[in-house]
Amino acid sequence: MQNQRSQTQLTNFLLFIIDSNATDRSTHRQWIQRTTPISFDIQEIESGEQALEACARTPPHCILLDYHLPDMTGIDFLSRLNGGRATSDAPIIFLIGQGDEEIAAQAIKLGVQNYFIKHSLSEDFLTHHIHQAINQLSTVHRLQSLERQSTTILRSSVDGLVVVSTNGLIRFTNPAAEHLLHQTAEELLDSPFGYPLVPGQTSEISIAHHLTSSTPVEMRVVPIEWDNEPAYLTSLRDLTERRKAEEERQRHETERQHAQKLESLGVLAGGIAHDFNNLLMAIVARAGLALRSLPSDSPTRTHLDIIEKSGLRGGELANQMLTFAGQTQLVFQSINLQQFLKDSQSFLRSTVSKRITLTFQLANELPAIYGDRSQLRQLLMNVVINAAEAIGEQDGMISITTSSLDASTQDFSEYHIMGDLPTGSCVSLNIQDTGHGIQPELVPKIFDPFFSTKFPGRGLGLATLLGLVRGHGAAIAVRSQVGHGTEFWFMFPRSKQPTMQQSPSVTLPVNPSSNPTPTKILIVDDEEDVRTTCSLILHEIGFDALVAQDGKAGAHIFEQHQGQIALVFLDLTMPHVDGGKLAEKIREIDQAVPILVSSGYTEEEAMKHFAQSKINAFIQKPFQVEVLIAKILELTKAEVKSE
Repeated sequence: MQNQRSQTQLTNFLLFIIDSNATDRSTHRQWIQRTTPISFDIQEIESGEQALEACARTPPHCILLDYHLPDMTGIDFLSRLNGGRATSDAPIIFLIGQGDEEIAAQAIKLGVQNYFIKHSLSEDFLTHHIHQAINQLSTVHRLQSLERQSTTILRSSVDGLVVVSTNGLIRFTNPAAEHLLHQTAEELLDSPFGYPLVPGQTSEISIAHHLTSSTPVEMRVVPIEWDNEPAYLTSLRDLTERRKAEEERQRHETERQHAQKLESLGVLAGGIAHDFNNLLMAIVARAGLALRSLPSDSPTRTHLDIIEKSGLRGGELANQMLTFAGQTQLVFQSINLQQFLKDSQSFLRSTVSKRITLTFQLANELPAIYGDRSQLRQLLMNVVINAAEAIGEQDGMISITTSSLDASTQDFSEYHIMGDLPTGSCVSLNIQDTGHGIQPELVPKIFDPFFSTKFPGRGLGLATLLGLVRGHGAAIAVRSQVGHGTEFWFMFPRSKQPTMQQSPSVTLPVNPSSNPTPTKILIVDDEEDVRTTCSLILHEIGFDALVAQDGKAGAHIFEQHQGQIALVFLDLTMPHVDGGKLAEKIREIDQAVPILVSSGYTEEEAMKHFAQSKINAFIQKPFQVEVLIAKILELTKAEVKSE
């Protein structure tokens, strides 16, 4: 059959045009007949099944195949054609649509020689490749085509390819190699390659292109023949993107391991924070009770004031631990950072030594950011206090600067970055100090809990800061050098929400109670010190206390004394039955009795557990005696007033 084809090639060439579009088939026929001197027997076929039958009857010399057929795809046709071996050596030209390159790749695997985008196909282009298909039927033309294809592959390779003779001179380069070597083909031809060649070995070289920069390149060398002479084919692969990807992968892996470590510590910190809050509650409340019992001129009041304030500051630390543990809910709103920093100036100045100069350079008309005010205040405090400790007792300066910038245009190559830099314009907060600084290699460790350059065991430190920044979708860039201080960049995404003022906490009104003279208050808390202390506070303002150590006992006591209970004061976190479930039980019995919730969580986070119950007020642990008394009197007075 092959001999018969060779003899009939120039006199009767059979071509199948397989396309469902009659207009396209006619156009392609006219193009071929008009430009080809060889006599063609062209058959137009509409469907895949018809084409398969025709191929089985008389195998064609060439096929022009459209991907879109009425009864099957071009890929289906090729699979069945090759499976049946109806034609094994007929060149196939495959027509695809825009963006169908993956389909074309499948077609090539099934034996297609060429593929083209149909709507961009021209007469010259089509007939050229028809001629090429004819030539491929002969051995000589197949070899010529193979040579042309090999050259195309060499020149289109994304890797740089250089043929080097045994005397070290360059004989051939492709465009990718010329780009890597920063010279034209004319400049490189017959010039020394300049790099050691070891056949069969992969090595890494550095190609310098400026005085201060170079490109890392992977080089592979294999022996070949070039123009009938021994030579070496050298492939050059640019490693720049691979290095960047590897660095990025390592950075993300480091952050992932860091996050896992923080998560484990967060569970521990959360548990400690709850117990710590209850201890502080007893300390603050007892100090408050003692203050109420002392005359105003008693010298003991100074000591008790310090105890009370220290307990409240301890409560702030407990809240930091809850934030670190991810157990607090941030109250996000649009914030004007410029105004926020102006409002915080006096507070920040009070936290540093008078020998330290605190300067502010605040940009005008700065875009708003979307954040939580209390957490931003804590962020400022952490960094400023850390900077002040780095300066110590000597004279120094801490500068706070804001600006609007595009992080992608800044050079952060000397900084350690945590988080993903915001894309596009963002709001930056820069804090620099003139402290002693630390070694650059220690900078990545400053976000580890309990890490310190001074002495061990100082606390969560900047690990809490990292959690706050991540919660705001921001990034941190840090740079430090011994003797030159430390610099923090915080980059926040711009807010898409309108700027709003911080909304005050609102106490819900109390419904009238059916009991005209309630005299008791039910205290439900799993900490004995809290129950005892609150009982003493209630006794001072004329109420009797009923106490329960958990929600189950609290529900039982409420059922027994509900007509005498003026208010229920309950904790959120308790064993067996927690505050949320207890509130539901109480509301099933009495819709009117006021419920005051206490927790170490923030109000927003705690109220999630009382979605099904009406809660009248909230007080966060640790609280001062006067604050609790004011809440109780407000709620019970509202009840009496409503009678």
